[in-house]
Amino acid sequence: MKIVHITPFYRPSIGGVEEIVYNTVKELAKRGHEVHVVSVNYDNRWKEIAKPSTVVEEGVIVHRLRPSFIKIGYATLMHDLKKVLFEIKPDIVHSHNLHPHLFQAIAWKSKVGYKVVAQLHFPKMTGVDNLIAKMFFEPTMKILTWNQNNVDVFIVHTQLEKQWFINSGINGDKISIIKYPCAPDSLAAYVPKRDIHELLGSDIVITYVSRIHRRKGQHLLIKASEHLRNYLNRNFKVYIAGPISDQKYFIELHNLVQRLNLNGIVVLEPRILREEEKLDYMSTSNIFALTSLMDYTPVAVFESLVLGTPVVATNVGALGEYTSDIQGLYLTSHDPKDIAQKIVDALNKGRQVNAEAFRCSNIVTKVEELYTRILKPTL
Repeated sequence: MKIVHITPFYRPSIGGVEEIVYNTVKELAKRGHEVHVVSVNYDNRWKEIAKPSTVVEEGVIVHRLRPSFIKIGYATLMHDLKKVLFEIKPDIVHSHNLHPHLFQAIAWKSKVGYKVVAQLHFPKMTGVDNLIAKMFFEPTMKILTWNQNNVDVFIVHTQLEKQWFINSGINGDKISIIKYPCAPDSLAAYVPKRDIHELLGSDIVITYVSRIHRRKGQHLLIKASEHLRNYLNRNFKVYIAGPISDQKYFIELHNLVQRLNLNGIVVLEPRILREEEKLDYMSTSNIFALTSLMDYTPVAVFESLVLGTPVVATNVGALGEYTSDIQGLYLTSHDPKDIAQKIVDALNKGRQVNAEAFRCSNIVTKVEELYTRILKPTL
Protein backbone atom coordinates (compact mmCIF):
# COMPACT_ATOMS: atom_id res chain seq x y z
CA MET A 1 0.00 0.00 0.00
CA LYS A 2 0.98 3.61 -0.57
CA ILE A 3 0.03 5.48 2.60
CA VAL A 4 0.18 9.17 3.54
CA HIS A 5 -0.21 10.42 7.11
CA ILE A 6 -0.91 14.16 7.35
CA THR A 7 -0.18 15.53 10.79
CA PRO A 8 0.08 19.10 12.10
CA PHE A 9 3.53 18.42 13.60
CA TYR A 10 6.05 15.59 13.49
CA ARG A 11 9.20 14.61 15.29
CA PRO A 12 11.37 16.15 16.69
CA SER A 13 8.29 18.10 17.81
CA ILE A 14 7.15 16.62 21.14
CA GLY A 15 3.53 15.69 21.73
CA GLY A 16 1.05 12.84 21.95
CA VAL A 17 -0.12 13.00 18.32
CA GLU A 18 3.48 13.22 17.12
CA GLU A 19 4.33 10.03 19.02
CA ILE A 20 1.28 8.16 17.73
CA VAL A 21 2.06 9.09 14.13
CA TYR A 22 5.78 8.34 14.49
CA ASN A 23 5.26 4.89 16.00
CA THR A 24 2.53 3.99 13.49
CA VAL A 25 4.32 5.04 10.31
CA LYS A 26 7.61 3.46 11.38
CA GLU A 27 5.87 0.14 11.97
CA LEU A 28 3.97 0.36 8.66
CA ALA A 29 7.23 1.06 6.80
CA LYS A 30 8.84 -1.98 8.47
CA ARG A 31 6.04 -4.08 6.96
CA GLY A 32 6.98 -3.06 3.43
CA HIS A 33 4.45 -0.30 2.72
CA GLU A 34 5.46 2.95 1.04
CA VAL A 35 4.77 5.41 3.83
CA HIS A 36 4.83 9.20 3.66
CA VAL A 37 4.38 11.78 6.41
CA VAL A 38 3.32 15.31 5.47
CA SER A 39 3.74 17.97 8.12
CA VAL A 40 5.03 21.51 8.64
CA ASN A 41 8.68 22.38 9.20
CA TYR A 42 7.94 23.76 12.68
CA ASP A 43 7.30 22.17 16.07
CA ASN A 44 4.15 22.70 18.12
CA ARG A 45 5.60 25.82 19.73
CA TRP A 46 5.96 27.29 16.22
CA LYS A 47 9.75 27.09 16.27
CA GLU A 48 11.42 26.11 13.03
CA ILE A 49 12.96 22.63 13.26
CA ALA A 50 13.93 22.09 9.61
CA LYS A 51 13.89 23.74 6.23
CA PRO A 52 11.08 22.80 3.81
CA SER A 53 12.30 19.54 2.34
CA THR A 54 11.65 15.88 1.59
CA VAL A 55 13.85 13.35 3.38
CA VAL A 56 13.78 9.66 4.27
CA GLU A 57 13.80 9.00 8.01
CA GLU A 58 13.82 5.42 9.31
CA GLY A 59 12.25 4.14 6.09
CA VAL A 60 9.52 6.82 6.08
CA ILE A 61 9.43 9.59 3.44
CA VAL A 62 8.90 12.85 5.35
CA HIS A 63 7.67 15.98 3.54
CA ARG A 64 8.11 19.14 5.60
CA LEU A 65 6.03 21.97 4.15
CA ARG A 66 5.89 25.68 4.95
CA PRO A 67 2.89 26.71 7.06
CA SER A 68 0.69 29.63 6.12
CA PHE A 69 1.21 32.90 7.98
CA ILE A 70 -2.38 32.39 9.22
CA LYS A 71 -2.33 30.21 12.33
CA ILE A 72 -5.23 29.46 14.68
CA GLY A 73 -3.81 27.68 17.69
CA TYR A 74 -2.05 24.63 16.26
CA ALA A 75 -3.96 24.76 12.96
CA THR A 76 -2.69 26.21 9.71
CA LEU A 77 -2.64 25.60 5.96
CA MET A 78 0.34 23.76 4.48
CA HIS A 79 1.87 25.20 1.33
CA ASP A 80 2.10 22.69 -1.56
CA LEU A 81 -0.02 20.04 0.16
CA LYS A 82 -2.10 19.55 -2.98
CA LYS A 83 1.01 19.22 -5.12
CA VAL A 84 2.49 16.59 -2.79
CA LEU A 85 -0.68 14.48 -2.67
CA PHE A 86 -1.19 14.63 -6.42
CA GLU A 87 2.43 13.57 -7.00
CA ILE A 88 2.35 10.68 -4.52
CA LYS A 89 -1.08 9.38 -5.64
CA PRO A 90 -1.59 7.41 -2.41
CA ASP A 91 -4.04 4.60 -1.75
CA ILE A 92 -4.75 5.91 1.76
CA VAL A 93 -4.65 9.41 3.23
CA HIS A 94 -4.71 9.17 7.00
CA SER A 95 -5.40 12.62 8.44
CA HIS A 96 -4.79 13.59 12.07
CA ASN A 97 -6.67 16.29 14.02
CA LEU A 98 -9.61 18.54 13.09
CA HIS A 99 -7.47 20.85 10.95
CA PRO A 100 -7.74 22.33 7.42
CA HIS A 101 -5.71 19.50 5.86
CA LEU A 102 -8.54 17.03 6.64
CA PHE A 103 -11.00 19.07 4.58
CA GLN A 104 -8.44 19.53 1.80
CA ALA A 105 -7.86 15.78 1.68
CA ILE A 106 -11.63 15.27 1.43
CA ALA A 107 -11.91 17.86 -1.37
CA TRP A 108 -9.17 16.25 -3.52
CA LYS A 109 -10.16 12.65 -2.81
CA SER A 110 -12.13 11.95 -5.99
CA LYS A 111 -9.50 13.53 -8.25
CA VAL A 112 -6.65 11.37 -6.93
CA GLY A 113 -8.68 8.29 -6.00
CA TYR A 114 -7.47 7.62 -2.46
CA LYS A 115 -9.44 6.62 0.64
CA VAL A 116 -9.62 8.99 3.62
CA VAL A 117 -9.08 7.94 7.24
CA ALA A 118 -9.77 10.61 9.89
CA GLN A 119 -8.31 10.40 13.40
CA LEU A 120 -9.21 13.47 15.49
CA HIS A 121 -7.61 12.48 18.82
CA PHE A 122 -10.70 13.68 20.72
CA PRO A 123 -10.13 17.45 20.81
CA LYS A 124 -13.20 17.89 23.02
CA MET A 125 -11.43 15.91 25.73
CA THR A 126 -7.86 17.14 25.32
CA GLY A 127 -9.06 20.74 25.24
CA VAL A 128 -8.64 23.66 22.86
CA ASP A 129 -6.51 26.42 24.36
CA ASN A 130 -6.65 29.09 21.67
CA LEU A 131 -9.66 31.44 21.99
CA ILE A 132 -10.25 31.74 18.22
CA ALA A 133 -9.86 27.98 17.80
CA LYS A 134 -12.54 27.50 20.48
CA MET A 135 -14.89 29.75 18.51
CA PHE A 136 -14.31 27.75 15.31
CA PHE A 137 -14.43 24.30 16.90
CA GLU A 138 -18.17 23.58 16.91
CA PRO A 139 -18.84 25.04 13.41
CA THR A 140 -15.88 23.05 12.05
CA MET A 141 -17.19 19.86 13.59
CA LYS A 142 -20.58 20.58 12.04
CA ILE A 143 -18.96 20.95 8.60
CA LEU A 144 -17.26 17.58 9.12
CA THR A 145 -20.60 15.92 9.84
CA TRP A 146 -21.96 17.37 6.58
CA ASN A 147 -18.96 15.89 4.74
CA GLN A 148 -18.77 12.57 6.56
CA ASN A 149 -19.74 10.58 3.47
CA ASN A 150 -16.39 11.59 1.98
CA VAL A 151 -14.53 10.04 4.93
CA ASP A 152 -14.17 6.27 4.60
CA VAL A 153 -13.55 5.60 8.28
CA PHE A 154 -13.08 7.50 11.53
CA ILE A 155 -10.58 6.03 14.00
CA VAL A 156 -11.33 6.64 17.66
CA HIS A 157 -9.35 5.42 20.65
CA THR A 158 -12.15 4.67 23.08
CA GLN A 159 -15.87 4.09 23.53
CA LEU A 160 -16.00 7.54 25.15
CA GLU A 161 -14.67 9.16 21.97
CA LYS A 162 -17.00 7.10 19.78
CA GLN A 163 -20.01 8.32 21.74
CA TRP A 164 -18.87 11.92 21.29
CA PHE A 165 -18.68 11.36 17.52
CA ILE A 166 -22.18 9.87 17.47
CA ASN A 167 -23.54 12.71 19.59
CA SER A 168 -21.94 15.14 17.12
CA GLY A 169 -23.82 13.54 14.22
CA ILE A 170 -21.30 11.06 12.81
CA ASN A 171 -22.74 7.73 11.65
CA GLY A 172 -21.65 5.04 14.14
CA ASP A 173 -21.11 2.54 11.28
CA LYS A 174 -18.25 4.71 10.00
CA ILE A 175 -16.38 4.60 13.33
CA SER A 176 -13.74 2.04 14.31
CA ILE A 177 -12.22 1.80 17.78
CA ILE A 178 -8.47 1.16 17.82
CA LYS A 179 -7.10 1.49 21.34
CA TYR A 180 -4.26 3.92 20.81
CA PRO A 181 -1.70 5.03 21.83
CA CYS A 182 0.95 2.40 21.26
CA ALA A 183 4.56 2.00 22.35
CA PRO A 184 7.34 0.48 20.22
CA ASP A 185 7.82 -3.23 20.88
CA SER A 186 11.51 -2.55 21.45
CA LEU A 187 10.69 -0.81 24.75
CA ALA A 188 9.80 -4.16 26.31
CA ALA A 189 13.43 -5.25 25.94
CA TYR A 190 14.99 -1.83 26.49
CA VAL A 191 18.32 -1.88 28.37
CA PRO A 192 19.02 1.47 30.08
CA LYS A 193 22.52 2.92 30.03
CA ARG A 194 22.02 4.99 33.18
CA ASP A 195 20.00 4.52 36.36
CA ILE A 196 18.06 7.50 37.69
CA HIS A 197 18.63 6.27 41.26
CA GLU A 198 22.37 6.76 40.83
CA LEU A 199 21.84 10.10 39.09
CA LEU A 200 19.73 11.48 41.97
CA GLY A 201 21.33 9.49 44.79
CA SER A 202 18.03 8.06 46.01
CA ASP A 203 16.51 4.67 46.92
CA ILE A 204 13.12 5.54 45.38
CA VAL A 205 12.42 7.78 42.38
CA ILE A 206 9.01 8.91 41.12
CA THR A 207 9.28 10.45 37.65
CA TYR A 208 7.00 12.68 35.61
CA VAL A 209 8.17 13.59 32.09
CA SER A 210 5.89 15.97 30.21
CA ARG A 211 5.75 19.52 28.94
CA ILE A 212 5.48 21.89 31.88
CA HIS A 213 2.01 23.38 31.62
CA ARG A 214 -0.80 23.98 34.09
CA ARG A 215 -3.07 21.42 32.48
CA LYS A 216 -0.39 18.76 33.08
CA GLY A 217 -0.83 19.30 36.81
CA GLN A 218 2.77 19.01 38.01
CA HIS A 219 1.76 21.01 41.10
CA LEU A 220 -0.38 18.09 42.27
CA LEU A 221 2.64 15.79 42.28
CA ILE A 222 4.64 18.37 44.22
CA LYS A 223 1.86 18.66 46.80
CA ALA A 224 1.65 14.85 46.96
CA SER A 225 5.38 14.81 47.74
CA GLU A 226 4.65 16.59 50.99
CA HIS A 227 2.42 13.65 52.03
CA LEU A 228 4.96 11.10 50.75
CA ARG A 229 7.48 12.61 53.13
CA ASN A 230 5.23 11.41 55.95
CA TYR A 231 4.30 8.05 54.36
CA LEU A 232 7.75 6.82 53.30
CA ASN A 233 10.53 6.08 55.74
CA ARG A 234 13.10 5.76 52.94
CA ASN A 235 15.04 8.25 50.90
CA PHE A 236 12.99 9.26 47.85
CA LYS A 237 13.09 11.85 45.06
CA VAL A 238 10.47 13.21 42.70
CA TYR A 239 11.88 14.05 39.26
CA ILE A 240 9.84 16.38 37.04
CA ALA A 241 11.27 17.11 33.58
CA GLY A 242 10.10 18.59 30.30
CA PRO A 243 10.06 21.69 28.14
CA ILE A 244 8.37 24.80 29.53
CA SER A 245 5.11 25.59 27.75
CA ASP A 246 3.92 27.98 30.48
CA GLN A 247 6.66 30.12 32.03
CA LYS A 248 4.37 31.60 34.67
CA TYR A 249 3.33 28.13 35.78
CA PHE A 250 6.95 26.97 36.00
CA ILE A 251 7.71 29.88 38.35
CA GLU A 252 4.71 28.83 40.45
CA LEU A 253 6.08 25.27 40.63
CA HIS A 254 9.50 26.52 41.70
CA ASN A 255 7.93 28.69 44.41
CA LEU A 256 5.74 25.81 45.57
CA VAL A 257 8.79 23.60 46.07
CA GLN A 258 10.38 26.36 48.15
CA ARG A 259 7.23 27.02 50.19
CA LEU A 260 6.74 23.33 51.05
CA ASN A 261 10.44 22.95 51.87
CA LEU A 262 10.87 20.19 49.29
CA ASN A 263 14.19 21.37 47.83
CA GLY A 264 15.97 18.14 48.68
CA ILE A 265 13.12 15.98 47.39
CA VAL A 266 11.63 17.52 44.23
CA VAL A 267 13.96 17.97 41.25
CA LEU A 268 12.70 20.28 38.47
CA GLU A 269 14.49 19.92 35.15
CA PRO A 270 12.92 22.34 32.62
CA ARG A 271 14.34 20.99 29.36
CA ILE A 272 13.63 18.54 26.56
CA LEU A 273 15.22 15.21 27.43
CA ARG A 274 17.00 13.33 24.70
CA GLU A 275 15.05 10.19 23.76
CA GLU A 276 17.65 7.92 25.34
CA GLU A 277 17.62 9.96 28.54
CA LYS A 278 13.84 9.85 28.70
CA LEU A 279 13.72 6.08 28.28
CA ASP A 280 16.55 5.51 30.76
CA TYR A 281 14.86 7.60 33.43
CA MET A 282 11.39 6.20 32.84
CA SER A 283 12.53 2.57 32.75
CA THR A 284 14.64 2.77 35.92
CA SER A 285 12.19 4.80 38.01
CA ASN A 286 10.10 3.01 40.61
CA ILE A 287 6.93 4.84 39.53
CA PHE A 288 5.95 6.99 36.58
CA ALA A 289 3.44 9.61 37.73
CA LEU A 290 1.01 11.52 35.56
CA THR A 291 -1.07 14.10 37.44
CA SER A 292 -2.82 15.83 34.54
CA LEU A 293 -5.83 18.01 35.12
CA MET A 294 -7.00 17.31 31.57
CA ASP A 295 -5.81 14.63 29.14
CA TYR A 296 -7.15 11.85 26.95
CA THR A 297 -4.90 8.81 26.54
CA PRO A 298 -1.41 10.12 27.44
CA VAL A 299 1.30 8.39 25.40
CA ALA A 300 3.85 8.45 28.24
CA VAL A 301 1.58 6.23 30.35
CA PHE A 302 1.75 3.42 27.80
CA GLU A 303 5.45 3.89 27.09
CA SER A 304 6.16 3.49 30.81
CA LEU A 305 4.00 0.41 31.11
CA VAL A 306 5.66 -1.29 28.13
CA LEU A 307 9.04 -0.39 29.68
CA GLY A 308 7.86 -2.26 32.77
CA THR A 309 7.39 0.74 35.07
CA PRO A 310 4.14 1.01 37.07
CA VAL A 311 2.09 4.17 36.52
CA VAL A 312 0.08 6.25 38.98
CA ALA A 313 -2.17 8.60 37.01
CA THR A 314 -5.06 10.91 37.71
CA ASN A 315 -8.27 9.41 36.33
CA VAL A 316 -8.50 11.74 33.34
CA GLY A 317 -9.89 11.28 29.86
CA ALA A 318 -10.54 7.65 29.01
CA LEU A 319 -7.84 6.02 31.13
CA GLY A 320 -10.57 4.25 33.08
CA GLU A 321 -11.45 2.29 29.92
CA TYR A 322 -7.93 0.83 29.81
CA THR A 323 -7.66 -0.66 33.30
CA SER A 324 -9.12 -4.03 32.22
CA ASP A 325 -6.41 -4.34 29.51
CA ILE A 326 -3.46 -3.37 31.71
CA GLN A 327 -1.72 -4.52 34.87
CA GLY A 328 0.31 -1.86 36.65
CA LEU A 329 -1.87 1.22 36.05
CA TYR A 330 -3.14 2.84 39.26
CA LEU A 331 -5.76 5.57 38.89
CA THR A 332 -6.28 8.29 41.47
CA SER A 333 -8.28 11.43 42.10
CA HIS A 334 -6.81 14.94 41.90
CA ASP A 335 -6.40 15.04 45.68
CA PRO A 336 -2.63 15.14 46.47
CA LYS A 337 -3.18 12.92 49.51
CA ASP A 338 -4.86 10.26 47.32
CA ILE A 339 -2.05 10.54 44.76
CA ALA A 340 0.52 9.95 47.50
CA GLN A 341 -1.38 6.93 48.84
CA LYS A 342 -1.67 5.37 45.36
CA ILE A 343 2.10 5.83 44.89
CA VAL A 344 2.69 4.01 48.18
CA ASP A 345 0.31 1.21 47.09
CA ALA A 346 2.12 0.86 43.75
CA LEU A 347 5.53 0.82 45.46
CA ASN A 348 4.34 -1.97 47.77
CA LYS A 349 3.21 -4.10 44.81
CA GLY A 350 6.46 -3.60 42.90
CA ARG A 351 6.91 -3.94 39.14
CA GLN A 352 3.84 -6.05 38.39
CA VAL A 353 3.14 -4.72 34.91
CA ASN A 354 1.55 -6.10 31.74
CA ALA A 355 0.72 -3.87 28.77
CA GLU A 356 1.12 -6.36 25.92
CA ALA A 357 -1.98 -5.10 24.11
CA PHE A 358 -0.40 -1.67 23.63
CA ARG A 359 2.72 -2.76 21.81
CA CYS A 360 2.89 -1.02 18.45
CA SER A 361 2.90 -4.24 16.42
CA ASN A 362 -0.48 -5.24 17.86
CA ILE A 363 -2.07 -1.83 17.31
CA VAL A 364 -0.70 -1.33 13.78
CA THR A 365 -1.95 -4.77 12.72
CA LYS A 366 -5.46 -3.45 13.40
CA VAL A 367 -4.74 -0.26 11.42
CA GLU A 368 -3.38 -2.32 8.52
CA GLU A 369 -6.50 -4.51 8.54
CA LEU A 370 -8.66 -1.37 8.50
CA TYR A 371 -6.81 0.01 5.47
CA THR A 372 -7.22 -3.31 3.65
CA ARG A 373 -10.93 -3.40 4.41
CA ILE A 374 -11.70 0.05 3.00
CA LEU A 375 -9.51 -0.60 -0.07
CA LYS A 376 -10.94 -4.07 -0.73
CA PRO A 377 -13.63 -2.97 -3.23
CA THR A 378 -10.94 -1.38 -5.41
CA LEU A 379 -8.20 -4.02 -5.05
